[in-house]
Amino acid sequence: MAHNKLISTTITAALCISLLSACTSNGGTPRETERPVASNSPADSQTAQMPSKPPREDIEIITTEPGEVIKAGTTFEKCNLLDDGTDQKGTFERVDYTTDAYEDGVTYEKYCNVYLPYGYDPKGEVKYDVVYFIHGNKNDPGVLTADILKSKLDSLFATGKVPPVILVFPTYYMDAEGDAVERQRTGLVPAGDGNWEGLPANFYLEIIEDVIPAVEPKYAVYTESFDEEGLIASRDHRCFSGYSRGGMCTWYMFHNALPYFKWYSPMSANCMAGETMGAEVTNEEAYRYLKEAADEHPDLDFFIYAASGRDNDAPVLRTQMAYFEQQELFSYGDDPTENNLFYTLSDFAHSDTKVPFYYYNTLQVIFQ
Repeated sequence: MAHNKLISTTITAALCISLLSACTSNGGTPRETERPVASNSPADSQTAQMPSKPPREDIEIITTEPGEVIKAGTTFEKCNLLDDGTDQKGTFERVDYTTDAYEDGVTYEKYCNVYLPYGYDPKGEVKYDVVYFIHGNKNDPGVLTADILKSKLDSLFATGKVPPVILVFPTYYMDAEGDAVERQRTGLVPAGDGNWEGLPANFYLEIIEDVIPAVEPKYAVYTESFDEEGLIASRDHRCFSGYSRGGMCTWYMFHNALPYFKWYSPMSANCMAGETMGAEVTNEEAYRYLKEAADEHPDLDFFIYAASGRDNDAPVLRTQMAYFEQQELFSYGDDPTENNLFYTLSDFAHSDTKVPFYYYNTLQVIFQ
């Protein structure tokens, strides 16, 4: 017994000297490439292993309970696959056009960016639905063209859950490049969406008369003629969407351009009922604003897919949607053949960069 104890003590001492030598061989600082080897004992294994992070879920389901925000409750699919990138890359093109829609005698030179999904073939037989997206305050048509954000658009379509569409990125600003310094600082530069004194809110005319005829003839879309009759006939294949100030613009487009767009996707913005940003609008005023357009065109169907984020992201939209859900104009649900209004809530903060994640939900419903 004494002999065995002596051997054990000697081995323990040798191990301690060996470990001390390893730790001090670089000026007393442990070398990062070396790690102590754990023994096979359960106690040593528990102290030597670092706790591992839980595996990432490709899809996280974010919900609110019925009655928590709206009567029906909400469900949002947060697709983390959009962060992974893909080899299936789409392309951006620039389309220049002019507009004289603002009754001031000025012809404005403007442009929009057009995203063509992976596999787009201009000579092929496949036709594409078109989504028009309007950016938020201070941004411009290049809002999603940066590599890191374009990658999320590419990954969006690579999931296979979302059918490929053409995305068009115009701007309500009259000179987004020339006014860049002040635009990026405050967003308060000449614009056609009703938020600039001295210019009428004729952005909807610019979209109908100038943007659509400049863009759609270049691409494989469903529009067969580009006069008023042809644009109205192809409304089922056209969606208007926007984020923040662009979301306000989306509600405005519903009021002013219902014959030309069947689908609407306002994100993180409440309906301003024709008022400027920051104005107080009641639920009743917002509802009347939308109902006016529907009553003017009783034979036209439509679908509104609204979305927003955490509690402080467009909180007024939450109260409006709870009110709209109960009104006679709307049938709430995510089946466009039966319903015309739907709402989803993420846990995102307010940022245009989250638009591809919202589209992952929206584009599984619209055009269906």
